[in-house]
Amino acid sequence: MYRVLLVDDHVVVRQGIARLVERSTGLLLAGEASSGPEATAFLLANPVDLLVTDLDMTGGGLEFIERVHELRPNLRILVLSQHSEREFAIRALTAGAHGYLTKMADATTLEEAMRRVASGRRYLSETAQELALEQLAAPDPAAPPHARLSTRELEVLVHLARGRRVGEIAEELGISMKTVSTHRTRILEKLGLTSTVDLALYAREHDLV
Repeated sequence: MYRVLLVDDHVVVRQGIARLVERSTGLLLAGEASSGPEATAFLLANPVDLLVTDLDMTGGGLEFIERVHELRPNLRILVLSQHSEREFAIRALTAGAHGYLTKMADATTLEEAMRRVASGRRYLSETAQELALEQLAAPDPAAPPHARLSTRELEVLVHLARGRRVGEIAEELGISMKTVSTHRTRILEKLGLTSTVDLALYAREHDLV
């Protein structure tokens, strides 16, 4: 029986996944959390075999994956996110996750991914697997400018493109407002843009949001 911790700041999403876990043979709902710090506290106090987590939440993001991996190196991690596989799947696996799935997936696919990751294997969709092979083959000279962004810069870009304020981004990512502003400046420089409106247009053009 694999004990599962669900982490997402949307109650409705957690409830849906919880029902799926509860009716799945071999999976046991160990608990739920709505933020990175809450999930970390739960992991320190309770046995968990599989962490199913979103990225967009307070104290979340890929750095949360890295922290959990350092804290519990044997814990299996499946990321369930609204971010596109093209931009985040490989970054998530590099951070310590063992699988990546978008929230567009159906219940059957999600259950399969949970079982596979919990049992010690990895899970990526066919699309993400092809992307991984492309990245391993050779650097792509035609890669879009945002491919040069750091993981944190990419996260900040996505939040800015969604209309989040600097203070909101700082709270969600667990960094200072000054750091967010610094990231914004560097993102604009790297992408050759001049404003947050330009960032939003760029993100939509490249399917980042």
